[in-house]
Amino acid sequence: MKSPAVASIALLAVTAAACGSGGDGATSGTARTLTYWASNQAASIELDRKVLQPELDKFEQQTGIKVNLEVIPWSDLQNRILNAAASGQGPDVVNIGNTWSASLQATGAFVGFDDGTLAKVGGKDRFLASRSGSTRS
Repeated sequence: MKSPAVASIALLAVTAAACGSGGDGATSGTARTLTYWASNQAASIELDRKVLQPELDKFEQQTGIKVNLEVIPWSDLQNRILNAAASGQGPDVVNIGNTWSASLQATGAFVGFDDGTLAKVGGKDRFLASRSGSTRS
């Protein structure tokens, strides 16, 4: 199983070209700075930062895109996301569990991942095809 840091960085790599509306460094239509809200996964917010920041530094070295990290406790995260969706001033990337997905989708909090979004991140060829009928154990 991938670590939360690796999964988060993979998410950033996929969304970097498509995002920038909430970040503070969008220039000429290309995001140079992303805002990333990470849900608190470790024993403390400081430990999450210690785990995530080196990965975000590697991401910046590889892409030239700086990531402003904010680790948010679960007790505050849902309200922060809802307020951000209502105001249109949310982060570029946020990681959450799937429990809130349906209710957040209903608020319009998620960017649609359609052909237009795929084109912004390099097209369908940048992704692995799903395996129909496969099961996970």
